[in-house]
Amino acid sequence: MKREFDELCRLPVRRVLVSAVPVSEIPELVRMAATEIPSLTAAEAAVVRVQEKHPESVWAFRRDGKLVGVYSMLLLNSIGHERLIDGQLDCSNPSLECLSEPGQPVTAIYKWAVVARGAAAEGIYAMSRHLQNQLYANANLYARAIGDAAQRLDFNLGFRPLRPDSDLLVYIRMRNRARRSPLAA
Repeated sequence: MKREFDELCRLPVRRVLVSAVPVSEIPELVRMAATEIPSLTAAEAAVVRVQEKHPESVWAFRRDGKLVGVYSMLLLNSIGHERLIDGQLDCSNPSLECLSEPGQPVTAIYKWAVVARGAAAEGIYAMSRHLQNQLYANANLYARAIGDAAQRLDFNLGFRPLRPDSDLLVYIRMRNRARRSPLAA
């Protein structure tokens, strides 16, 4: 079923608790996420650095106290956004100069890693709600879908290729569509 990412914020979150995680929980999150995205096994240090820089970058989804999902993002400033569009951003080990400062508006959001199977998908609704906050609401979302299931999910939420020859997907926020440019904030 096709939906808009921005409209997921209206759906109820009944079975999953969602919270930004302290750095101390990163190893557990990386282990869990690596079962779905094996390349994450080598990413723990980068995830820790990103979460230390901006404590709203990595979120955990829990059901009955058990970790069931994760949503991690690179909250990019204008430098990071330009590098992402130009293909110069190392998304596996991003430079801290590309990330926004906490409390500052974000220029673009790169979906770094998302694991949310079954009921854990409710966590994505909560993330959509969180990203309506004034610091994030104008930032278009970007992603690289790893695998068919992730690509189907992204396409069903309104993501489209940035360019015909690109593996980088963009979701132009509903409020930005009048501008129609993926480079628009």
